[in-house]
Amino acid sequence: MRYKPRPTRPSLLRGALVLSFLSPGVFIAKGQDALFNSIGVQNAINSPAFVPAPDQPHLGPVLYNLGAYSSLTFNDNINGSQTNAESDVLLQTGINLGLEWPATEHSDLRLNTGFGYLHYFRFTSNSGLTVTPGSALSYALSWNDASVTFYNQASYTRQVTAEAAVANVATQPQFGNTAGLLGEWDPGHFTFQTSYSHAINLSDSAHDYLNNSLEQFFGRAGWRFAAKTQAGAEASGSLTSYQVASQSNNSSYSIGAYLEWQVTPWLQITARGGPTYYEFYSQSPGVANSSLNSYYVSFSVNNQLTDFLSQNLSLVRSIQLGANQGSSYVQQLTASYSLNWALTRRINLSASLNYDDGQQPFVLGYFDFFGFVVPDQVTENYQLYSGDLSASWQFTDHLEATLGYSHSQRNSNLSGRAYSADSVTAQLNYRF
Repeated sequence: MRYKPRPTRPSLLRGALVLSFLSPGVFIAKGQDALFNSIGVQNAINSPAFVPAPDQPHLGPVLYNLGAYSSLTFNDNINGSQTNAESDVLLQTGINLGLEWPATEHSDLRLNTGFGYLHYFRFTSNSGLTVTPGSALSYALSWNDASVTFYNQASYTRQVTAEAAVANVATQPQFGNTAGLLGEWDPGHFTFQTSYSHAINLSDSAHDYLNNSLEQFFGRAGWRFAAKTQAGAEASGSLTSYQVASQSNNSSYSIGAYLEWQVTPWLQITARGGPTYYEFYSQSPGVANSSLNSYYVSFSVNNQLTDFLSQNLSLVRSIQLGANQGSSYVQQLTASYSLNWALTRRINLSASLNYDDGQQPFVLGYFDFFGFVVPDQVTENYQLYSGDLSASWQFTDHLEATLGYSHSQRNSNLSGRAYSADSVTAQLNYRF
């Protein structure tokens, strides 16, 4: 008997995980604070990608998606260097796998992941395995108006093109794993969410200052004005411990308000903001602790202009953990705009513009001042301008080709940390 999925329960699996150098923004747990990490997890768990059809591939009661990808990229400045820029050709290939098993009437087990290999033709020492950022295994238990989801997200990345705060680095191998639980309760017009997660982040010996573990907490309560419109308050907290003494352990707290507003069927607005407080506990003898009073803001507009044209505008101001040795934190403002045009049923065009403006303190070293250890600290102010153009062509229902171009320009008040980079990528995706 052919398995027939329940049509009233949309799947969270994506048709295919597309790995592309054209869209380098990825989830890396080390750089996320507790609030934005929790929101990212909720979006990944709660955003359905398609409704299973009777002809969806399956193994008994288990629905699945299987795909393969391969891309070839030329990058004229792989190490983001102001001088002595090195170019290379990169080959990335791998598979994508999605599984969903509706174990019982009130529980689902889902897996969404991708594995690949990244090869540098000139600088082969940069080559290595990759695990799709955000690869997730989740198990959800649901009741009439409540649910509890246990999840595990893992990633292993090598490139640092998504890190606006980093320069003069070609690869920065990072393994991240986040395990946690998310609880949701929607009695009547009220809505409540709470989550806890434990994360570990590991890198190689050259970047061991990134090795840390985090405990993250999040909660929010709101009022639903309509099915897709709600507003309320949210709070988060985190505890971070580093393995090396050059980085400061820290704790953080934030509290603010949020709004999710479905203005029309074609226009959605999301906004949130509030104060954030960080306390840094130095692991270096004689170095005083420090604190940071700041704030976070997030604003986004999603607009479906026509059946074929859509646009997205977002503005995010956040505080992240330091991405460089001797840096405790990064304060960054990111503005992004993207436009997507379905030219025909099989041809799609897209473009995006991004701007990052950040500030990060560096501790270059320490010196003894009459028995007191004093840090030699500077502050970097940087800006990163980037843009992408891409065109995709759906040859068949299973095969898609994408061609894209990307440009980045980084400015900095510190000598040797500005650069310009261009890349061209051709990619094939096949869904079995």
